[in-house]
Amino acid sequence: MQNLNQAFDRLRTFLPQLGQDRQLSKYETLQMAQTYISALYELLDQADSGGNVH
Repeated sequence: MQNLNQAFDRLRTFLPQLGQDRQLSKYETLQMAQTYISALYELLDQADSGGNVH
């Protein structure tokens, strides 16, 4: 279980901070990771299609 907690802690370091004083729950961390990955994918897709990326 300790390895799983460490993995979530490491994943949180790659996610954007929302200015919260509390740590995201495991569920919130997974949701945020999914949203962040989707947003990055969209940026890459726009860049590949020649769209404007800001």
